[in-house]
Formats: sequence, structure tokens, C-alpha cells
Amino acid sequence: MGKKVFISHSSKDSKTATAICTALEARGHECWMSSRDIKPGENFQGTIVRAIREAGVMVLVFSANANNSDEIKKEMALASQSKKMVIPVRAEDVLPSEDFTYELATRQWIDMFVDWEKAIEALSSQVGTASPKTDTGVRPDVVVAPPVTRKSNAPVVAVIVALLLAGAAAAYWSSHKSTPAPAVVTSASPVPAAAAPVAQPQAAPQAGSESGSNAQLESQLWDSVKNSNDVSVVQSYLDKYPNGTFTAVAKARLEALKNPAAKPRSAESSMDAEIAAMYKRARANAVDTSALADEQSAWLARRASCGGDPGCLRQAYAERRAELSRWITGN
Repeated sequence: MGKKVFISHSSKDSKTATAICTALEARGHECWMSSRDIKPGENFQGTIVRAIREAGVMVLVFSANANNSDEIKKEMALASQSKKMVIPVRAEDVLPSEDFTYELATRQWIDMFVDWEKAIEALSSQVGTASPKTDTGVRPDVVVAPPVTRKSNAPVVAVIVALLLAGAAAAYWSSHKSTPAPAVVTSASPVPAAAAPVAQPQAAPQAGSESGSNAQLESQLWDSVKNSNDVSVVQSYLDKYPNGTFTAVAKARLEALKNPAAKPRSAESSMDAEIAAMYKRARANAVDTSALADEQSAWLARRASCGGDPGCLRQAYAERRAELSRWITGN
């Protein structure tokens, strides 16, 4: 595990900061937040100084609230002294004040309010580059499938499939390379009886060990392709194991991909468009846009946590419609 990600944020933006922290930790980046990680009785200022010094990178949650925060200015100064990279993310469409312009002029923004999932992926990638993990705890001979997300993962899964196939070939050859090939005698090249080689007893193959290794490789391959929406990726399992343990399930998955009964994503896209239109109207009516932005960020995180569960998504969209309606009508 690499060094922690220090999340600098205004206390008024705690919902947004928590959503970002949760998303980063789901992607393997351990985070540190003062609102969560300072224990009762600890010295507030001293704990923050140590956390910044020990962090691998700082993520600044920037907003109108952050623009007016003296504490964040101090944290930026400490990060500069410790030569820590600062990655600014904008929780809302606001430009830095003069106090922040000097510190942030040369840094590339990541806007969280435009496309939450795309922004989180970009942030996770940049955090990984700035503070790489030093020990994942994974053995070098085991391939671990990536976490499944709603985005297409066909390119990543294709690479994993290739690695697993290569591992299977290596396991096969390593278990057979020590067995000498039998002498071949043909009528065109007779061997005198005196020179004929004496048959040597061969050691019985370790069937249990080889079988266990192949079963593990098959299980890893299936785990890496079973949730893919790419027909060719699922087919790769059947090509490798036509009579495998998961063949029946793989065929059913392949059939479902080739003949989808419905396309729920189109309905979700329609609901996204409706929520976006309502949010625009609410923003035009709102006096305190920062509170509205916090609420929208928290909802985006709540929606993302539903994954592909239709019931959870329906409830999330219904709740957001009701919330935005109150902003629009003023009730």
C-alpha cells in the first residue's frame, strides 16, 4: 500500500470530500481526512501537520467555501514546504481567489461537477502516478481481476485473458519438459537388438498437483471474464475450456449478450437528462448554490454506489427529483 492521500477540504464541503474519499478508497488509494481521522483528544494542528508530511499526495476539494478558508491556505503552505504534489478538484464552477491563484496557477483542474465517474477515474489515475503503491500483497504468480465497473472493461479483460492463457501454457510445459521423448523406430531405420535402448520406468505424473493448478487457472480466467459485456471476451473462456466447470454458465452469459431482452441504460440516460435539466433550473433559482452543489455531489456518489441495481437506481432518481423540486418551487 502506498502513502495516504491527504484530502484538504472546507468543513462545509464534507459531503463532497467524503464521496471523493470513498471513491478513491474503493480504487485502492487509502485516504486521510481531518473530519474522519482525527481522534477525540488529539492535537488538531499537530495531527494535520504530521498527516501532510507523511502523505504521498494532496487532493484539494476546491469550492466557494474553500476560497474563503484560512485553514486550507495553511494546508497548502504546508504541502508546499513538504514538496507534496497538490491535485485540485473543483466541486463547483468557481475560480480561485487571489490568495489561491499563485499556488494553483500551474496545476491542471479536474472538474467533478461535469461527469463524476470520468472525473473520479482521472483523479484515481493521477493519484496513482503521484503516489504509486509499494506493496499490494499479491503473489507474482497470481493474476487478479480488476474491479468490475459499469464502464466497458473489454481492453483490460482482454489483457488479463492473454496473461492467463500464457500462464496455462507455461504450467503445461514446465510439467512436461523433463519427460524425454520416446525413441521412434521405423522400418526404414532398424535398430540392432544389442543397441536398442532399455526402457526406463517413468515416474507417475503428479496428477493432483497439475489438476489443481489447471483448476485454479480456469477459475481465475472465469472470474476475469464473467461480468464482461464483450462477446469476444466471454467466448475466449469457452475457446480455452469447451468442457470446463463453468461452460454452461458461460454459454448462458454469451446467449444473453447476443440476445439482450432490453436496454436499461437507455432509460437511465433519459433519467440523467431529466435530472440535469432540473438541476439547471434549481441552480438558476438558488440563492446558495454551494449547498445545492454539495447536495448534487452527494447524490452522484449515492447513485454510483447502486452499481447496476435497477431498484436502487429508481429510488435514487426518485429521491433526487423530489429534492430538486423543492429547490425549484422554493418549498
